[in-house]
Amino acid sequence: MAQKRLAIVSALFAPTAFAAPTSSESLATTLAALLAVIGLIFALAWLLKRMKVPALMGAKPGLKVVSQLPLGQRERVMVLDVNGEQVLIGVTSQQITLLKSLDTPMGNAEDNTKATNASPKTSDANSAFSSQLNKILKNNDAS
Repeated sequence: MAQKRLAIVSALFAPTAFAAPTSSESLATTLAALLAVIGLIFALAWLLKRMKVPALMGAKPGLKVVSQLPLGQRERVMVLDVNGEQVLIGVTSQQITLLKSLDTPMGNAEDNTKATNASPKTSDANSAFSSQLNKILKNNDAS
């Protein structure tokens, strides 16, 4: 009786029951796991890029973009806050040009970010920036 039980238990738990899968199954499983890990790496990289984490993007503590206005596909006018002083710069695909150092600050980058995220204030923030830019450009044309 004990031998019958031993034979049944050994048949159930035979080494062939725990044998490794065939090479084609093993290769497919390994390839699927590799693709999943690579996909996860790309997904995390895309997510970090979309979140624009300043510490990961190499942002300096004394430099903030206050506002920007696109003028073309690759051209834009930006107001930067550099250690408390605001400057107006022109950015193209070939160069960056200092247009003017602003005497009166436009506001904090945090205030403009909040205004940009809120739908009704978005047009107000853009129109304020546009009006101040037009004023600066008219002053430069007059001189």
